[in-house]
Amino acid sequence: MNHADHPTRLSLQDKAAQLIMIDLPGTGLSEADREHLARHAWNGVILFAKNVASRAQVTDLIEAIHAASPQPALIAVDQEGGLVDRFRFPEMSLSPGAMALGATQDPQATYRAHVLMGRELRDLGVHVDFAPCLDVNVNPANPIIGVRSFGEDPQSVAAHGSAALRGLRDGGVAPTAKHFPGHGDTSLDSHLALPTLTHGRERLEQVELLPFRAAVAEKVEAIMTAHVTFPALDPTAGLPATLSAPVLTGLLRQDMGYQGVIVTDSLAMRALADRWGFAEATVRSIEAGADLVLALGPFAQQLEALRGLVEAVRQGRLSETRLDESLRRLADLRQRFQARPSAQPTWDVASHQAEMREIASRGVTVLLNREHLLPLNLDPSEELLVLAPDLLPLSPLGEVSIRAPLAPLLSRFHPRVTEQAFHLSVAGPPVREVARRASEAAAVVLALYARDRLPDAQRELAQAVLEANPRTVLVSLSSPYILGDLPTAGACVLGYNYGDFTLEAISEVLMGRRGASGRLPVTVPGLFPAGHGLDLAVSPPG
Repeated sequence: MNHADHPTRLSLQDKAAQLIMIDLPGTGLSEADREHLARHAWNGVILFAKNVASRAQVTDLIEAIHAASPQPALIAVDQEGGLVDRFRFPEMSLSPGAMALGATQDPQATYRAHVLMGRELRDLGVHVDFAPCLDVNVNPANPIIGVRSFGEDPQSVAAHGSAALRGLRDGGVAPTAKHFPGHGDTSLDSHLALPTLTHGRERLEQVELLPFRAAVAEKVEAIMTAHVTFPALDPTAGLPATLSAPVLTGLLRQDMGYQGVIVTDSLAMRALADRWGFAEATVRSIEAGADLVLALGPFAQQLEALRGLVEAVRQGRLSETRLDESLRRLADLRQRFQARPSAQPTWDVASHQAEMREIASRGVTVLLNREHLLPLNLDPSEELLVLAPDLLPLSPLGEVSIRAPLAPLLSRFHPRVTEQAFHLSVAGPPVREVARRASEAAAVVLALYARDRLPDAQRELAQAVLEANPRTVLVSLSSPYILGDLPTAGACVLGYNYGDFTLEAISEVLMGRRGASGRLPVTVPGLFPAGHGLDLAVSPPG
């Protein structure tokens, strides 16, 4: 019998464990992992890049988790698209991410992208996707949200966010609106520090809360909290939303009428871990109104969270009735979203990828095209030089790195493409030498990566290349704000990500094989308003 569906029949230890989701250290289960899963009725497991090697390995891992667990485990993942994708298997049709979808100005495109995403996640055995981000990115210096947001306009974020959660739901996985009540106007990364948003209640209602109210109206299955303090919502000094009863119970439950699951962001993030520790943060979050705690990290910390919750009930700080409320919400979620992994894809890989490729291409945005530099009309004998980062982070935390294959893609259309790599944040090849190479080429494509503003090393390199060769096209592989550091550029194309489908489209736009119609979802201060974008027509060769 699955006791998770009958909270009153569970022991106190099992009730507490059912409110905790954990992570695991590797791509398979060791004996210690199996024992850790079997001994406690954990709610489920969230998978990260460290747990992923191949599709077959992931499906085997998920089946092993179920076999080791006292009850079927909820399997969750952060699969947002763009910069945050834990699963990147060849047969998957990866979404270009929130801001690229916002640039299409078409919530239906966002809906379809998330339907495809949901189908493919469900097929892998995933029940809950911790996406989409409903943060309104009004701060160009935001180091952690940025292109994970649909944009800076609350109404647009609400429209695209609601489309995204409907798409995931219709695809077969539970969506999660995050990071409540809003992480889009912070200048600190809550993985590393505790940000504060000082806006008054009226402004919060107009901007940060508007997309979440729309999500509540859509009956979103889960909402994830932000490790951010909001003095206008809770004046307790230094208390983040994750631990705030006025925010989670007063605002979200009572004022907004939300009935679904409230899940915390990771307790291992330093915004919480450095101040409260696992046990106290777990208890405070449940006291505040959360239903599910993400206790991530070493097993000792996960057990600390469990012991803290059990002791809080035994000491009368929390009632078992309070735990039962959360268990009922979690049981409903588990009942509605059931999936076991399929060894092989059950979706039509070709049709999924064709649709996602077309959606991704619609977000590519031409910001600037002085002297009609684009498309690049080069004689076959002329050299096109591609300057690109040697390695790129595969998530905001950068735990995995890859190369962006822009040069091979451009080689499909031009016979003389050469490439030189540089490091993201430190001087690679001497800037003078790179500038000399740029001066000798007929044209240069300079690919840059930043989460917000450009690091000094990339800015110095870019300025030298722009001076050396006016026929240089800047391609942003993430941040839409890079022209704030390079206002003299002649041409600039935004991809908002460096997924294969987006890079394919960018290469086609650069060489005139594809038009561009994307529109900027945010303001580039002092240069371009939100909504800006240049239409670029197809210019076939010959």
